[in-house]
Amino acid sequence: MPEIQAMSLEKQQDHLQKVSRTFALTIPLLPPDLRDYVGNAYLLCRIADTLEDDPKADAVQKIVWLKDFAFLAFNGFQNEALLISLRDKALLLVKDGAKEAEYALLEDMIEVINRTLSFPRMQIDILSRGVGVLASGMADKIAETKINSEDDVDDYCYMVAGVVGELLASLFFNITVKRSSPRMDVMAKAVSFGEGLQLTNILKDRYEDSTRNVSFLPRVAEDKRKDEIDFYIKKTMGHLDDALDFVLSVPAKEKGIRLFCYFNVAMAIMTLKKIAKNPFGKSSDLKISRSDVKRLAALCRFAVGSDFLLKMLHRHLSCRMQRQRQDVKKLYAKVSRWHTL
Repeated sequence: MPEIQAMSLEKQQDHLQKVSRTFALTIPLLPPDLRDYVGNAYLLCRIADTLEDDPKADAVQKIVWLKDFAFLAFNGFQNEALLISLRDKALLLVKDGAKEAEYALLEDMIEVINRTLSFPRMQIDILSRGVGVLASGMADKIAETKINSEDDVDDYCYMVAGVVGELLASLFFNITVKRSSPRMDVMAKAVSFGEGLQLTNILKDRYEDSTRNVSFLPRVAEDKRKDEIDFYIKKTMGHLDDALDFVLSVPAKEKGIRLFCYFNVAMAIMTLKKIAKNPFGKSSDLKISRSDVKRLAALCRFAVGSDFLLKMLHRHLSCRMQRQRQDVKKLYAKVSRWHTL
């Protein structure tokens, strides 16, 4: 078998544009030395997510695959034979359920990981831990199958997004901010940041999920559904307030990092407002318009260099939104696996 080269930066960006419009928009906002690492990290996470979310793949086989992928990640992506086997098994597992862009990403999985292995040791270690925690958590959640409580929602959101917040915080503070590691309170805010973005997506996609008999929120009686959505809208807005605090923990001079983070928060707030007005709408009805995206981008660029302006922008965007905040350190202690796996 001929040696497979590392994925080019151009091909990595092409995959990003095809599997995530949002991150393809926001990753280029980062400083040049971080765009590559974050883009690669997103593709690694998307590979795991494609397996976890496939509606037609056998659940037991998905669990085995994700555990093996976690093992590969925790060991620095160094087992070539296992990597090739995982790529081949993934293509068989999702051949009937994956979207074309997701399947194409799996076909190029070895190239993606070879690019990971071209990074300096510190970046590889961060990506290895983050992807390992994510994949192992996904496997556990498939095995448990049901979400019955608010704690279950917190755990699920951590496994698929809160850990990504920890990964990003580690990259930002270890590489650009030049701190050996983020403070514990910063990591806690990063987890809440990730969970807020994930809960926004869960609320936006509720209609489509229900058509395939899937729910990432506890199932409640029909007459209680509006109350449930209202509760999670408030909870999500609380997470997005924590996300602002996370952005403010990044030095104001690091405008690229702040812009990347807060632009995602701003789009989540606008989406959440649409959900509040149309809680049972289809996801296509809840997307923010391209003109709103351009307006948000301009506002965020103007505000990110100033703590005061960023707080004022956040207050303006979230005006009239109710929120329910929680103790981020307690949430972090409850859900995080970053230092335990």
